[in-house]
Amino acid sequence: MPKITKIATQKRVGRYNVEIDGRFAFGLMESTLVKYGLVKERELTQELIAAIKHDDQVARALKMALDYLGPTIRTVHQVKERLLNKEIDADIVAEVVEQLLAQQYLDDADYVQHFIATKKIINPKGPLIVAQELKRAGVAENLIQEGLLNYSTSDQIEIATKIIDNAQRSYQRESSYGRKQKLIKLLMTKGFSYEIAQQVLEENDWQVDTEQEKLNLIRQVEKLTHRYRKETPSARSYRIKQQLYAKGYQGDLIDWVLSESVDTSDDF
Repeated sequence: MPKITKIATQKRVGRYNVEIDGRFAFGLMESTLVKYGLVKERELTQELIAAIKHDDQVARALKMALDYLGPTIRTVHQVKERLLNKEIDADIVAEVVEQLLAQQYLDDADYVQHFIATKKIINPKGPLIVAQELKRAGVAENLIQEGLLNYSTSDQIEIATKIIDNAQRSYQRESSYGRKQKLIKLLMTKGFSYEIAQQVLEENDWQVDTEQEKLNLIRQVEKLTHRYRKETPSARSYRIKQQLYAKGYQGDLIDWVLSESVDTSDDF
């Protein structure tokens, strides 16, 4: 019967080399060594050797998984993907995941709750983006939908309001209409629905600051006048009006600014 003739430590901490009948047989983690009570001169059957090797693969994969879980919580899918990428056999991966689930190191429902809570505070995102990111993390659709029940409409409005409060300064030089459209687009790219975006904008004070609107319009006219400086005055005026209407400025305000600053008569 095969007999252990030597057990020696490896350079890697917690790993051991086992020699059987004077020849290297396999490497083991310390936990596997202790589990089977392996010592020099112990005789091993082939069945026991196979069981030792299998359990050591599980122990090694379990350590990889726990190291991966150390910094943050993960989904079942993420852990499986991590181990498979490390070329761990699929059967071993399944066994490790089963242990982690039983010991509550993995819990996708808990992951969803933590993920949503984080997205409400750190780098805020709306429910549409949250759902997409959870799907990419491999979370089941039913768990995503259950989790999003805790992302209430009032939560969305509060978070979306903070986002536009922080963003408004970036759009100060836009027309009031253009600013509103860009803020709606911003909220939608952050994962909020069009309905929520509109509601948030409607609940904020969007009275037009006429003086600011005039200043913004004058800046636009100056830029456009320079751009179309080679056009005839009437053609230039037409082109400028086109651009300003497209940017959302009101007709009466456009006419007032143009009448003050742009020559619209053609000289022949």
